[in-house]
Amino acid sequence: MNIVGSGAIGGLCAAGAQRANLPYRAIVREHSNKLRFVEGLDGTITHLDYAEHDIAKLGEHDVLILPLKAFQIGDALQQWQKRINKATPVILFHNGMGGTELATTWLPDNPVFLATTSHGALKLNADTVKHTGMGSTMLGMAFSHPLAEKLQPVVTALMEACIGPVTWREDMQTALWQKLLINCAINPLTALENVKNGALANPQYRATIQLVCQEVCLTAQACGVQLDEENALEQVLTVVRNTAENYSSMHQDIAHRRPSEIDAINGYVVQQAQKKGIDVPVNTRLFLAIKAL
Repeated sequence: MNIVGSGAIGGLCAAGAQRANLPYRAIVREHSNKLRFVEGLDGTITHLDYAEHDIAKLGEHDVLILPLKAFQIGDALQQWQKRINKATPVILFHNGMGGTELATTWLPDNPVFLATTSHGALKLNADTVKHTGMGSTMLGMAFSHPLAEKLQPVVTALMEACIGPVTWREDMQTALWQKLLINCAINPLTALENVKNGALANPQYRATIQLVCQEVCLTAQACGVQLDEENALEQVLTVVRNTAENYSSMHQDIAHRRPSEIDAINGYVVQQAQKKGIDVPVNTRLFLAIKAL
């Protein structure tokens, strides 16, 4: 198992693999610091192992996990395209949308899986990640592929050990839109207001969150995905309560002056809505406000 990058979720995956005694290699991207330590929910510290040398080629018995920012996925797929066997399974693990389209472009012959998680993780500094909240992980195929179907039990068991509990989703696009809705409501607001997730339970944010949910549901429906609009607000507020002490990933990116994933979150909704002739003023306002920072 090969885990690329030094982000918070990649750290959780590597620590999970190490605790489960699964062979893995953490691979740091060029010009990035190595993540060294992962603090678990119980306070235990896991020391991560890194590949000793550059990985020349991955074979059919390898697994490539890309727990990266949405805007890093395209470059990563392009870089790894010539370094993996066509039978090498690839798992894209990022916030927001667009992974399926990129995988179709760069790895059309590979078995590609998509994953999304509600586990909370915070990067305390350049080399340390803290697991801040228990969650679950959704896993499914990016597109139909006979080898992906065959590998489903293996990949599911692998991810269960690394960052479980895992639920296999045949309707992965629905799962991604459900996660997208939550991210659209929480991430930009926490970044703009400079607050933890729990602050969004305050009544002053309720109308904005409600409108974000309505717009995302309407756009999803136009894209052929049915979301439960009646329960959308409660889904967001449940996550707000369960992750009250967490800072969203976008809050952290903006606070540390790093590029955010706004293009793959609210920006994706705005883009799809424009294609369908739908007006999404609240998502557009949040998108533009983050872009202006």
